This record gives sequence, C-alpha cells and structure tokens, in this order.
Amino acid sequence: MTFAKAKILLIGVALLGLGACNKPGSTAGNTSGDAETAGTAAASDASAGKKLDTYVEAHNSFVDTFGFEEKAAAYRKSDIAHASIEGPFNVDAGWIDQGLTKLKAARAMPGSSSDLDTAADALIASMGKVQTHLADLENYYSSKKYLDDKLARGKAEDARMLAELDAAEKDFARYSAVLDVALAKRDQAMLETLKGSSPIKYNTKLALLHAKALIGLFNAPEDVNKPELFAKGDAEVAIIEKAIADAHQEATKASKSDPSGLSSLTSMIGDYRTLKQGHEVRNLKSMVENYNRAVDSSNTFGNTE
Repeated sequence: MTFAKAKILLIGVALLGLGACNKPGSTAGNTSGDAETAGTAAASDASAGKKLDTYVEAHNSFVDTFGFEEKAAAYRKSDIAHASIEGPFNVDAGWIDQGLTKLKAARAMPGSSSDLDTAADALIASMGKVQTHLADLENYYSSKKYLDDKLARGKAEDARMLAELDAAEKDFARYSAVLDVALAKRDQAMLETLKGSSPIKYNTKLALLHAKALIGLFNAPEDVNKPELFAKGDAEVAIIEKAIADAHQEATKASKSDPSGLSSLTSMIGDYRTLKQGHEVRNLKSMVENYNRAVDSSNTFGNTE
C-alpha cells in the first residue's frame, strides 16, 4: 500500500500461558519429569512469543509517525532531481533508528523461524543504509549548505538515496509478509484459547484481526474502484460489527467499559462505507489511520476482564 500501511496487533506474551496447564493429555498426576518438560516447553513458547512481539514492535515503529514510511515519502516528495535551491526540502532520518534498535533486539533473541530471521537480516542491512544516509543528509539540508553548492551534493547523491529507499522498501515488504505468516498461525491459536476463557478479549481480537483483513483487500489506489473487493469487504464488516457488538454486550454484563480501540474500529467502518460510496483514496487512508489508532490503543492498554 503506497499511501499508508497498517500496523500489526500485538497478542502479548502473557496470553501465551493461557490454558497451558490444561492442554489435551495433561493430568493432575504428572510426574516431576512431565512437569519439567511442560515447564521447558512453556518457557520456550514465551521466549518465541516475546521475540515475535518485538518483531511486531519494530514493524509498527517503521510505519509510525516519524518512522521509515513517513521519512521515505517525505524525501521522495522533495523531488531533489528536479528541485531548485528554493526547496522546500524535508530530509531527515526521523525515528528510523528506533525501529532499527527494536529490529536488532528481536533478531538477537532466541526462537522464531529462519525465514523471519533471514528477512530481518536483510532489512537491518538495507534500513541501516537508509538511516545512515538520511542522517548524513539531514545536516546538509537543515543547515542549508545546499545554498553554497547550488544543491550539487543533493543532486549527486539523489539517485543513490532513492535506490537505498527502494531496497529498504522491498525488504520491508518481504519482512512484513513473512511476519504476517508467522502471526497468522499464532493469532488463530490464540483466538481458540480466548474463545472459551475471555469473551471480551476474544471479540476484541476478532474485530481487530478482521479489520486488518478488510484493509488488506485494498493494496493499490485503483482497488477502490473494484466492486468484487467491496463484496468481500462487506463480509468482513459484518464480522467486525458483530464482534464489536458482542464485546460491548460482554463488557456491559461485567459492568466494564468497552475495550480500548473499538470506537476507532467503528470510525474505520464509517470510512469504509464512505469509500464504498465515493471511491476516494483519502477515505481508504482514513480507514488505515483509524485502524492504526485501534491497534495502538489495544497494544498500549490491552483489554482486561
């Protein structure tokens, strides 16, 4: 998606232990050896879960405010190759280093799949080049040294900067795709666990995951004019709205407030219906923004019962 990217929902390491003591085949009379094996497996699951969540945090940092996506778009919009010394120029590394720090931290943790680690290695290399180059150019543009050399350095380095951005974008897309595969397996298992034990959390997670699926239907600006995608979108909206209603009902029964993020999902659905009527890309961008707010809220505050 060239105009906005969706964030990824954290499941949370704490949830990995739900039902661990009641897995099929377990009994109250486990031997100490069985208990030790179960404890080792639980620790391994928690370690892998923490790594996966940290990979998610790195992804979300790259698409967050002042992250890679924003800074790459800003550089491209400056159109250095055709710019005059009047500018304006918006060239800086923003907070890309924060995403890189999280990505490197995740890579150093035990667990995860070799495919995801390989994708992370490639992204660390290409994103590192982007961060270093943008940070180097930041002083050139912020101090207006381009006035002294008539933008000569900026133009001379533009092709390389654009190539580095393209390479990082390609690696980020690959990393995101591999991460989605890894998360899909965990998300489905987690939903099954939550369904019987935590109805509020279950319906909230269900709504968020189908909200991401809704946004994922539209991968290019021209997609907003494809009726077949809206047919699929309507089906996703039906699931999301039922999940929101069920979460609200469960929260009311428990005398609790609605889970964080659900109001943003409702606004996202409003944006979808507006998009369906007008087919304007800006409405799709608003959908992504409201979805990202819902994810931020859920990731930050969670949904306790």
